[in-house]
Amino acid sequence: MIPAQLFLGAGTVINALCIVVGAAVGTLFGEHLPSRVRDAVTPVLGLVVVTIGGLSIPSLLDASVPRAVGQAGVVIVLLALVIGTMLGAWWRLEQRIEQLGEWARSTFNRGRPAGTTLTSRSVEGFVTATLVFCIGPMGILGSLQDGLGQGNDQLIVKAILDGFTALALSASFGFAVAGGAAVVLVYQGLLTVLGWWLGGLLPPAELNVLDATGGIILMALGLRLAGIARLAVAEMVPALVLAPVGVVIVGLVT
Repeated sequence: MIPAQLFLGAGTVINALCIVVGAAVGTLFGEHLPSRVRDAVTPVLGLVVVTIGGLSIPSLLDASVPRAVGQAGVVIVLLALVIGTMLGAWWRLEQRIEQLGEWARSTFNRGRPAGTTLTSRSVEGFVTATLVFCIGPMGILGSLQDGLGQGNDQLIVKAILDGFTALALSASFGFAVAGGAAVVLVYQGLLTVLGWWLGGLLPPAELNVLDATGGIILMALGLRLAGIARLAVAEMVPALVLAPVGVVIVGLVT
């Protein structure tokens, strides 16, 4: 079993390594592995994500929360999720993310010759893999959790998911899919540093409310991965900003 916290950024490093290993296996043997293998694993990992998200909910019971906002901790998280989701839906975050992926794919497909060359095929594989690995709330939540010193369990689960995804993509696009690992290192590494910075900036109450809110969003993502509910998880992400702000506001008026 992998320890919860090896070193700052360990989750991102493991994530990148899983992508490279998955791409290597997929390049060599991917065409011989049935798609039902990946289809069977993803729902199980979704249930694991639900469990990991649920483990963050008790953060609301930390003594720092009632000390700062009394019994309003649950209400703050609830309002942050409701208002955050409303903002995310208003900004159409889920739709914009999907449009970004379609735009990137169409951009690299535009003007390609009828006979796909190795180079163009590799570029398409790299772009597709990068979008799949980087776009989504799990990378954001997991990297922030890692930076806050709360373990890298979320990124370990993401690493397994990305490893299977890299295997499937590389069977089609080749080893260029592994290039997405470099982007993951930079993208999630910066988010981890941001989490580390927030950990030194935010008081315990704000951090615990942020952790609980992220846990609920992670549970929603797990339900989606498991195929139980089709939730627009990306539209919930603004709640991560609103929850700590809510603690500050309640603290000022009480």
